[in-house]
Amino acid sequence: MMSQVPLRTAEERLTFCEAYFTAVGAPVVYATDGYREYELPRDVDKELTDRPYYWMWVEQTHQEVQPTILRLAFTEDAFERENQRLREEARAEAEKQNLNDIQPMFFRPPTAELVTLGSFRLDKMYASLDKRGQFACVVPQSWKETSALVPWLMMNMTVSYRCDLVEQQFWSVGVCLSNGQIVERFYDIIRKISMKPENPSRFADVKALTMVQAFQRGQTHVAQALAARPHDWAVSAQQRLERELQQVRLYYQSILPDVPDNEKPLVQAEQKRKERELAERSGPRIDIVVKQLALVGLMER
Repeated sequence: MMSQVPLRTAEERLTFCEAYFTAVGAPVVYATDGYREYELPRDVDKELTDRPYYWMWVEQTHQEVQPTILRLAFTEDAFERENQRLREEARAEAEKQNLNDIQPMFFRPPTAELVTLGSFRLDKMYASLDKRGQFACVVPQSWKETSALVPWLMMNMTVSYRCDLVEQQFWSVGVCLSNGQIVERFYDIIRKISMKPENPSRFADVKALTMVQAFQRGQTHVAQALAARPHDWAVSAQQRLERELQQVRLYYQSILPDVPDNEKPLVQAEQKRKERELAERSGPRIDIVVKQLALVGLMER
């Protein structure tokens, strides 16, 4: 189960954004304490800003447009400080341009946005990461082509224990494509190894298992591991669900005698629907969502 909320502090959110924008090739154009400005490449702009019609117009008319500057504040102090700076700089620039009487009415200075948990921009970055990180093929930075590599399929997934409450756990499983060995907590094992991208064709001649076979082995392993765990939480959840279903039944039993005969089928159908919705919402189950697959080449030890 998750023991802490990720990116719960301003420092963690800043570190996350720095890593994200470095990875997607968006340079920092201005930086101060708790604040960054990034110049967005076009593909990143499309993923982080919600303006599809604008990009449709740009591409259909072959317009050359200036890159978007994303202004992100990570603390309240930085948010207020930088917005004040942006207003002053915009005002000074406007004075240089000798605007007429009408133009100032439509002039708006650029503004920063505060990055918090659940903010629009952070959610967009999550979605971008999900899209970009669905599959990767990497090898160690220190690898030389004269050295042998052992290919592993890494499966990173979230396991959600769902009932009237939800708890999540991150799982990472590695399946060796050479011999079928399965290793749990695989990401934790390799996370400190500096990696670089590699073409998947590099491993074409050193695999005993296909990617599909390795994926199926990983799925089976996770399912068996979950089945072997205690399920007290599910038993308790089912008991709570039964009590709630009983309350629904008692309610409809109490009103049914007073319902006209021609309307009783409708009331009974409504009861069934309520019971079904309650079971779907609160019935205990485990959902497994594979968030990322990666072909990882590791050097032989």
